[in-house]
Amino acid sequence: MATEGYRMNAVERFAAEAVAFREWAKQGTDSGEIAARNALICITRLYLAALELPPAWSEELADQPDAEGVGDAEWRVVYLAAGRLPLDYYGEVNLLIVPPEEPGIGSLSDDIADIYRDVVSGLVEFESGRRAEALWEWGFNFRHHWGAHATGAIRAVHAWLAANAYDLLASEGTPSLPADAG
Repeated sequence: MATEGYRMNAVERFAAEAVAFREWAKQGTDSGEIAARNALICITRLYLAALELPPAWSEELADQPDAEGVGDAEWRVVYLAAGRLPLDYYGEVNLLIVPPEEPGIGSLSDDIADIYRDVVSGLVEFESGRRAEALWEWGFNFRHHWGAHATGAIRAVHAWLAANAYDLLASEGTPSLPADAG
């Protein structure tokens, strides 16, 4: 399973999910309950693909300049685009602390925009042929930043769909996003 072919396939699969997420997050035209379902699908697929990524560090990265990231203006566009979802703020509790801390507030718009910034910054590297840099961006940021945003978003959207659009938690026989989703 750890062969070079499998490793590259995992990177290619993640890149394909990153492209789908980029298109949905920035240019999606879905709204309401369907946007919530598509958010759950996109973020979950991206998260699952990230779990298959190989270790990110290689010696060829040692002397490389930092990657150019997604700027604040583009982040803001994605943040505002997430307003098409039927929910934004949700309660959060850090389950690693016993007894739990006071609940906090999460923002789905912030989650989506932060995931976008981290994933698309690596995608820019990948699309420029700098695969080692892309893999490092994706892996490091998954472990240290966007993975937590993804799990918070997944939990919040799942809970919202279970309470408000229960039937959308089941597939209608088509595992992919609808054509109008992004």
